[in-house]
Amino acid sequence: MNQTTIDSLVGKEWGLFIDGQVVSASNDELDAVYSPANGKLIAQVAVASPGDVNTAVQSAKLAFKSWSALPAQEREKIMRQASAYVRTQADRIGALMALEQGKPFAQSRSEVLSSCDLLDYYAAEAVRVEGYVNPTEKNSLYSWVTYQPVGVCGLITPWNYPVSLLSWKLGPALATGCTVVVKPTEVTPLSPWAFCQALTEGGIPAGVINVIAGAGQVGAVLIDHPDVAKIAMTGSTETGKKIMQVAARQLKKVSLELGGHCPAIVCADADLNLAAEVISYKGFRNMGQSCSSVNRVYAHQSIHDELLEKICAKARQFSIGDGISEPNCDLGPMTTAATLEKVERHVADALAKGAVLHEGGKPPEGEQYQKGHYYLPTVLSKVSPKMLLMQEETFGPVVPLDTFDTLDVAIQKANDSAYGLCAYLFTRDFATTMKMSQALESGTVCVNNGAVNTPYAPYEGWKDSGFGSELSRKAIFEYLKTKHVKVAF
Repeated sequence: MNQTTIDSLVGKEWGLFIDGQVVSASNDELDAVYSPANGKLIAQVAVASPGDVNTAVQSAKLAFKSWSALPAQEREKIMRQASAYVRTQADRIGALMALEQGKPFAQSRSEVLSSCDLLDYYAAEAVRVEGYVNPTEKNSLYSWVTYQPVGVCGLITPWNYPVSLLSWKLGPALATGCTVVVKPTEVTPLSPWAFCQALTEGGIPAGVINVIAGAGQVGAVLIDHPDVAKIAMTGSTETGKKIMQVAARQLKKVSLELGGHCPAIVCADADLNLAAEVISYKGFRNMGQSCSSVNRVYAHQSIHDELLEKICAKARQFSIGDGISEPNCDLGPMTTAATLEKVERHVADALAKGAVLHEGGKPPEGEQYQKGHYYLPTVLSKVSPKMLLMQEETFGPVVPLDTFDTLDVAIQKANDSAYGLCAYLFTRDFATTMKMSQALESGTVCVNNGAVNTPYAPYEGWKDSGFGSELSRKAIFEYLKTKHVKVAF
């Protein structure tokens, strides 16, 4: 990445992407996108009107006829060709992500490439959608089950991983023969927009992928559109519940990846160096702006102080900077002013209620940080359930530590939440692993590692953390309808 690339991306007006073409919004309305690193204007993006949403849906509906009719082997080939082309555009798309989201360029570029890997994973799954034949009650009866794509899908994506979380939905949708209308968040619309355009330039037929932009009212029109058969969304639990209410009126298929408040339990026999490494990585990476971030740590009282010291040492090692001018730094700014305000409010509340601050708790010092949404990796101890950060998702670089004395107490504390997305456990004991992994109320449990999101395993939220599955072969069936055929001769 060089300054020429950056200069070519900044200051443009972006339209809508419909039927393979860049088009203006019918109302000429524009949203401004600002850099979280310095507050400067990056671009202006067209805001879709209800009529524009309908145009995008109709484009996807028309393209569905031909895309779904292609043999699965042909869809696999096209998807692989398209993702290969996107890889050649990774610098450009990654730079857009670094500009609008704040993530360092090296991590942004890596996100684009890993998203291409995920599309390739689902391209391979396109030819593995297998039905089955049933034995019947008579020799003259034949029964088989097949699967067909649901149709047009509305994909609503967030700002923390704007391309990666889009690929989780786009991969299975395209592989099964569905077409899509993508509605990225107005905070980070540029990189997902460019990713979708590059896929089309790489060979995905026009109309299969359409992109509209705008705030919540645009998404509301998309969700309620009668020609949209399925909605997939990553976002807040509150928004997810509203989507389910609207979708229920037309019995649309829905898959939702929502908020988390993920616990990490560190047992007395744990490898503390490993635990500190994983907890700090999961707690601070992307400035803590991840649904699977470690939100609270429960350490056995015998190792609490040693673990605390190791996590603090890790927190001090993270470098912070503008992800454009310092592309290889560890952390950029937080993406929005509102998220930064929430972090400050949670930390202030915890300190007022008796928590002890060990690291961070404020923005970094220096002129280069004054105009951005920066915050230091923060470590707290002596936290309690009455504090906001132990109840609500902070979505920031804050790691609070509490203690436990028995495994049953650890389980009770970890499960004392409305969320159930991920949980982390550190122990060397097999019996403890078995007991805890079964008892923790989370869709994913990682023992001695933090690799939550893997293509081959389902990512599914329990309780208020989600509905339906993403990732793995299981996600394919979120975009398919089941058909039973019974024939008598």
